[in-house]
Amino acid sequence: VAFFVAPLGVVVWASLLSGFSPLQNASKAVISLKISIGGVALTIPMFIALLSATVWVIDSVALFTASDRAPISMNQEYELAKRWRQERNWWILNFNLITWLTNWRVANLLVRTQAKAD
Repeated sequence: VAFFVAPLGVVVWASLLSGFSPLQNASKAVISLKISIGGVALTIPMFIALLSATVWVIDSVALFTASDRAPISMNQEYELAKRWRQERNWWILNFNLITWLTNWRVANLLVRTQAKAD
C-alpha cells in the first residue's frame, strides 16, 4: 500500500486536478478500469477504497484494543516498535482511503462538468 497504491493515488489525484486534458484523460482511464470479482464489477477506486476500509477496520480494532495494555516487560522496546509500526500503517491507510475516495468523487465531478460543457 505504502509503496505503490498510495503514490498512484496521489499521481491520479494531481493529474485529475491539473486542468491539463491529456493528464485528466489518462487519470480517468486509470479510474475507469474495472475489476470483476464474481458477479460484482468494481472500478479501481471502489476496489482500493473497499480494501483499504476493510484493512483500516481490522487495524483500528487491533491498534485501539492493544492500547489498553501498557508494555511492561523486558521486551519493552520491541513492544513500542511494534506499536509504532501499527500506528504508522494505520495513518498510511487513512491517507490511502481518503485519497482514493477523493479520486473517485473528483473523477465523477469532472465527467459531469465536462458533459455540461459539451
